[in-house]
Amino acid sequence: MPSDTVDRLTDAALLSVRRHGYAGTSMQDLLRDAGVSSSSLYHFFRGGKEELVATAVRRSGLASAEEIATVMADHEPVDAVARIFDAAAAEMEGHDFALGCPIGVPATETPADSEAIRDAVDDVFRAWTEAYSAGLRRAGVGADEADRLGRFIVTAYEGSVTLARATRSTQPYRDAATIVAGLLAD
Repeated sequence: MPSDTVDRLTDAALLSVRRHGYAGTSMQDLLRDAGVSSSSLYHFFRGGKEELVATAVRRSGLASAEEIATVMADHEPVDAVARIFDAAAAEMEGHDFALGCPIGVPATETPADSEAIRDAVDDVFRAWTEAYSAGLRRAGVGADEADRLGRFIVTAYEGSVTLARATRSTQPYRDAATIVAGLLAD
């Protein structure tokens, strides 16, 4: 699989979904933005748009899980979460609040219609939760509590993205990071 073509297609799909949602992502726009023909798309993604978006979600989300794991390994949990939320807030502001989460948007828009996208989203949310949980366990948090907190951090993050985009403010990220810090300090 030539990675350049696949990368261009998945990058274009992810950006379009973040901006317009799954339903608002047109195949013609994807092909134009990626600079590929429809035959190339269907050569690599026989399942068309659904398979392309599921692949883009999984690739992007699992790469983010690795980044979360690295930040959690390199910093104390409170600092790590603050860094992650601060980076997300900066990205949101840098894109003028136009981009939703590359995982959260398809998670809320397509689960009833697409098993492939639902499975990709589930894989990503599990990987993010595990990345946070593993960092918390290394910091001495018990396994069950680390898992609960990991899920909560993912939930707080996704809520922050949605609220920040809707209100055009990065305050939800700061609020969430502050609340998570308080939970981790207990």
